[in-house]
Amino acid sequence: MTVATTLTDQRGLFKIKLTGAASTANAGLGYVANPEGVKLGILRTYFYARTGSTGAANLDVGVTTVSAKGTDILSTFDVIQATVGAKLFYCQAVPVNETEDAVVWAADTYITFTGSATTVGLDADLYVEYIRLA
Repeated sequence: MTVATTLTDQRGLFKIKLTGAASTANAGLGYVANPEGVKLGILRTYFYARTGSTGAANLDVGVTTVSAKGTDILSTFDVIQATVGAKLFYCQAVPVNETEDAVVWAADTYITFTGSATTVGLDADLYVEYIRLA
């Protein structure tokens, strides 16, 4: 057996700014392409809302194709102002149970954002920490 280390970056953290909108279409609030163009393992995600939506809405966020609704990062997450305003939330991407699959972000997929109702008023950031798997 041989062991070698690499000095190149094998990890990253980036911020996605999210502004609420009236759309309820799949990926209607937006989508972000894989920033590295290789398979990534998502370790942790954090959701920080400066302000929540003015109406009752849930947010779905996940890794999928560009026009689909993903739910493997956030699923039916309540984004109304009374719940999320000026708060930071840890959104577990790696499962608690070792038999569950962690979130893998393929090179040709996207993180998509879908609202269940209007998310107007939402001003938030999603922080995504990842490692390169390729």
